Amino acid sequence: MRLRALVGLVVMAFLTGPAAAAPDGERSGGWRLADAVSPYLRMHADNPVEWRPWGEAAFKAARNRNKPLFISIGYFTCHWCHVMERESFRDPAIARLLNEHFIAVKVDREQRPAVDAAYLRFVEATAGHGGWPLNVFATPEGRPFFGGTYFPPEPDQGEPGFRDLAERIAREWAANERQLRQAARVTADELERGSAVPEGAPLPAGMADRGARALARQYDVFHGGFGTSQKFPRASDLLFLLGRPSDEQAGMALDTLDAMVAGALFDQLGGGFHRYATDPQWRVPHFEKMLYTQALLGRAYLAAFERTGQPRHARVARRTLAFALTDMRHPQGGFFAALAASSPLPEEPEQTREGAYYTWSWEAFTDALGEGELREMAADRYGVEPGGNTGGAGLGRRNVLYRAAEVAELAQAFGLAQAEARERLAEARRRLARHRRQRPLPETDRKLLAAWNGYMVTTLVRAARVLQEPYYRRAARRTAAFVWQHLVVDGEGGLRVRRSWTDGRPGPAGTATDYAALAEAALALHRATGKAVWRKRARGLLEALQTEFRDPQGGLYARAGGRLWLRPKPVDDNPEPSANSLAVRAMLALGRQGGGKRWLEAARTEAAWQAARVHGHPEAAGYLLARWPNLLPLAD
Repeated sequence: MRLRALVGLVVMAFLTGPAAAAPDGERSGGWRLADAVSPYLRMHADNPVEWRPWGEAAFKAARNRNKPLFISIGYFTCHWCHVMERESFRDPAIARLLNEHFIAVKVDREQRPAVDAAYLRFVEATAGHGGWPLNVFATPEGRPFFGGTYFPPEPDQGEPGFRDLAERIAREWAANERQLRQAARVTADELERGSAVPEGAPLPAGMADRGARALARQYDVFHGGFGTSQKFPRASDLLFLLGRPSDEQAGMALDTLDAMVAGALFDQLGGGFHRYATDPQWRVPHFEKMLYTQALLGRAYLAAFERTGQPRHARVARRTLAFALTDMRHPQGGFFAALAASSPLPEEPEQTREGAYYTWSWEAFTDALGEGELREMAADRYGVEPGGNTGGAGLGRRNVLYRAAEVAELAQAFGLAQAEARERLAEARRRLARHRRQRPLPETDRKLLAAWNGYMVTTLVRAARVLQEPYYRRAARRTAAFVWQHLVVDGEGGLRVRRSWTDGRPGPAGTATDYAALAEAALALHRATGKAVWRKRARGLLEALQTEFRDPQGGLYARAGGRLWLRPKPVDDNPEPSANSLAVRAMLALGRQGGGKRWLEAARTEAAWQAARVHGHPEAAGYLLARWPNLLPLAD
């Protein structure tokens, strides 16, 4: 509350008074992004805004001209990022305003997660919520003083218009620069102090129990998942609960997994999961498909199969991995980052719409299946209605396919044996899938991220063991070989990881998450193959992690290229595991796989630090808590 009040006093001046006129003059636009490694940055190269990539050159320009920075952070598959780009960053008047009064910086959050984490922390602390696009105004040194998420170009339903906001911030900087700088310094100091924890914190024995109870309080007993509005899969929490001795606690995860695969979060035709659902019933997703989602949820369904022996969980795991191996794989073996949410509408190819590839008009549904009983059965199965089934979720009269009725219900309703009903539904699915493949495909974000490929390697190794199918182990080895060839460098100073690789071009330096996720993957391969080279590689990665990223006071810095006003040490394990949780698990595994006792002690030290950081909300560290029983004996 103190931070919000502090920043609010300064920001009030932005939201009152007449706006200054934007100066005229043509600018060269976003040409500096044309050759960027990030596909997301290249999308903005033809904007009239004079975008610069994150780095010292942008900060030097801001200092030399004494202009504040406008930092806009997004990612390739972010729907609202593209909306704001279309509405505001292509607008010539807004571009002139930004070019005249600010140094504009575009950031791909997936390439520079530490930069994203720092500014997201500021926006969440001062605005009460965060998201993407993440738009921040900062001093020339990078310290933020105002930020938010999506802004419409003009005022709309109580939201300030981006044009007015930028004009007023420019005027306030000219009139009250010193006050803004002071507010930014105080805010940065407050956030830095907020990450400190007492030295020598103990390893609390009851933390996993407290985390499970906290998740039980958040659990949606009607629809599965956690919370009562939009739903994220939260794979780390599901993996944690599936390993609990309590059947009731594991049941929360199992019911959630069943609800997700029955809903529209799961692609009923092509397999794979969308990123999250906008509703509590899992029926209206945000349609982007992320590699980390497939890897981590695939692992959760494998864990569910291990616990229950129920074939349905194995089937979902297979379909999820089959989707990733077919639609997200680089020809040489690695995996692309994501598939976009938007694509051209089949009936209006000049218009791009979120979910266009995955949703159905009644007319298209009929065109695929005809007007007979097969259409009626498939409509009942997937909840398809002539007027659409999304209830005003911005998709008009289109339908999202979800599992509205089970085979037994449909067999009874249509007077069929269950085997015959199942055959007819399989035929309907084949026809719908064939019809859908004629549509323009969503774009692929072709960058390969080290950490996300690490997650997939770990999952593929587990799939080979759990499903007793060696094909997955071969896919894991091929992926790991690709990653080590293109993203890992073994030099005189030890192993160094690049964050990304795109069409032959390496991206920025790797983050702590990249090192830890690849170490975990290497140890999974060591367990599966018995080859010492994988243990050696894991040790090299963890030694580099300790040297380059560890804070002597505890925890792992995320790291960032260029300057950063705050060095974040993320500890939240959703939507993907934090570097600290990954590192603890990898160090624990290395110690147990012959790497030496010091790695067991290092795992305990880092786990104790993280436990202190999340003491009031232990459920945030689900990926860590899943290994908590293995850490506790070390305290004896």
